[in-house]
Amino acid sequence: MTGIEAAELDGSGAAEEPEEDLATAVRPSDAFALLYRRHHLSVFRFLRARTASDDEAAELTAVVFERAFAAMGRYRPMGGGVIAWLFTIARNAALDAGRSKRRHRLVVEPAAGSDSETEPREPIGLEDAVMKREQMADLRARVDRLSAVQRDATVLRYAGGLTAREIAGVIGKSEAATQKLLSRALAVLRESYRDDA
Repeated sequence: MTGIEAAELDGSGAAEEPEEDLATAVRPSDAFALLYRRHHLSVFRFLRARTASDDEAAELTAVVFERAFAAMGRYRPMGGGVIAWLFTIARNAALDAGRSKRRHRLVVEPAAGSDSETEPREPIGLEDAVMKREQMADLRARVDRLSAVQRDATVLRYAGGLTAREIAGVIGKSEAATQKLLSRALAVLRESYRDDA
């Protein structure tokens, strides 16, 4: 029994194969299934931070893994390993979706004759959820004001859960430069909150 099969059976990940071995395993479908189980949530979180809704992020997550599966035979180890490769695909998918959305933007108007009295109302007692939504919208706006590379690095770190080394592989910088970039991005965010206080 291989390490991949053992990890699949017990689900603990204790017998995990190194990431590089996943992309070059004898049975690519098994390796891909394990790769998906290990990383789909972090890819989703990364994409959720870059999109407007859970549905949009879920759709893009599917696109990312579809592209990764199609390209798995062409994978070559690079800095940051398989996870950097996977998040590069995710980053590109998010950029593609953003470009496509800008080209096909639609304006949705309320239906003719719709009455606000017939619209469903929010249940009483959702103040906390509304406040959290507003705080997240505020944080997204602040992150969106970062430079593109700072924004990508920050989202990869905190939404995707990648290490500085893995982020470096995605954005094409050294690990030290990536750590400095993250440090500066956090300083900009902290300063933006201080300015509002």
